[in-house]
Amino acid sequence: MSVMRLRLQRQPRSVLRSTLAAVAAAAAFCGAAGSAHAQAGTVPQDAVGFTEYVAAQLRQQLGDATVVVREPLTLGVADQRTKLDKLYTGCQSNRGNCADDVNVFVKTTTQQFRTSTIPATRESLRLAVRTAASVQQAQREVGGDATTFRPRPFIGPLVTVPVFDTMRASRLISEKDYKTLNLSVDQVRETARKNTYDAMPQVLQHAKPVPAGEVGKLDGPVPQPSRLVFIDDWKPLADAQKGKLIVAAPANDTVLYVSDDDVSTLDALRAQVRDLMGKSPNPLTDVLLRWSPSGWVPVQ
Repeated sequence: MSVMRLRLQRQPRSVLRSTLAAVAAAAAFCGAAGSAHAQAGTVPQDAVGFTEYVAAQLRQQLGDATVVVREPLTLGVADQRTKLDKLYTGCQSNRGNCADDVNVFVKTTTQQFRTSTIPATRESLRLAVRTAASVQQAQREVGGDATTFRPRPFIGPLVTVPVFDTMRASRLISEKDYKTLNLSVDQVRETARKNTYDAMPQVLQHAKPVPAGEVGKLDGPVPQPSRLVFIDDWKPLADAQKGKLIVAAPANDTVLYVSDDDVSTLDALRAQVRDLMGKSPNPLTDVLLRWSPSGWVPVQ
């Protein structure tokens, strides 16, 4: 887990212009290099070679025994048939993007496999903070109704929902899992809440007070937004910042915070939130929350 403190400074326009020009030049160089690599990449064009290539990429992530080639453009990932037809067609029509498309496919397939194979154990229960919209989407994907994953309102667009978490992946708990665990809905939530609390060091051990005009950042392997559930844990940090604490949870692994509500500070915080959400594979919310002893309050 790390904490970064990002000072908000204004630079002379000449410095900004020079910096932006350097960044643009670097981006252009990296883009050209990436494009050249993709165009000259080693992704085979024939169906058999293409299938073997994708299988090899997946085996690097999931192990040799997990991935087998069943036939051209069809893989077996554990006991699941995985078709490569659409990926292959896309590569045939746009060779320049083929390597990148394969990388995305491998990452997505790996994540899905790891999520689907998380065992239902009491020890891996955690209480996660998600958006209501993301849980509703997950419910639609499995054909469930509004109670399939048992979300409960938290604050603003956010809900809390029990999950199984293994540090590498997490998955929402299904009705079948309650039977496997032999626990009621309330017992699952209580166990998930306790496990989450026990797995996290106290906030002030990692979230150091920041001066006015700076942004603190909590990130790391634990799901940082879950810390927001434990409102009392944030009191020492709020006290150290003279009672002012505003946080944001732009991604499932990140919480940002500031110690003042000056307009320029909040604007800078919102800008960083938007930037992180745009880069994150698991964006959460752009809502800012103000700490109070009775709970979080959305910042208007």
